[in-house]
Amino acid sequence: MNRLTMGVWGALLAWMLAVPVQADEKLLTVRSPQAFDLALEQVQEVLRKHNFTVAHIQKCDGGLQDMGYTTDNYKIVFFGRLEEVRELSKTHPELVPLFPFKLAVYAEGKDTLFSVLNPAELAPLLNADKALAEQLVAWERDFRAVLNDMQIVQVAQVH
Repeated sequence: MNRLTMGVWGALLAWMLAVPVQADEKLLTVRSPQAFDLALEQVQEVLRKHNFTVAHIQKCDGGLQDMGYTTDNYKIVFFGRLEEVRELSKTHPELVPLFPFKLAVYAEGKDTLFSVLNPAELAPLLNADKALAEQLVAWERDFRAVLNDMQIVQVAQVH
């Protein structure tokens, strides 16, 4: 990773920790009473329904436990839309570390939580031009729709 990219993401982390914005706007999160394995399967289907491709699922709980964190299950779903990634990687190479997007899926007791970074919150840090700002907001809408669908699926399963 080059120095510019590392600097941008270091600044992003500092900004995310320092800016007094509600955490629920920086990180989009929903809770589901679904079992972890079922919720993980369903979120993949919901992502596909929203025209995202699931690139990889990474298990993280072993590494977290090695660092002293306790968790039942914790996985990261890497996802995106290939054409968007290709185009924006050319026009905005500073976005490359953002791709693919990462959705954390983790168990908390009997519940499963889904969390994803709100891309619209990156606009000020990236000095986004109008087109990029609009794309970041569009992704925010898409991510909120995915999370909303996970709550709808959860309600359908419960009833």
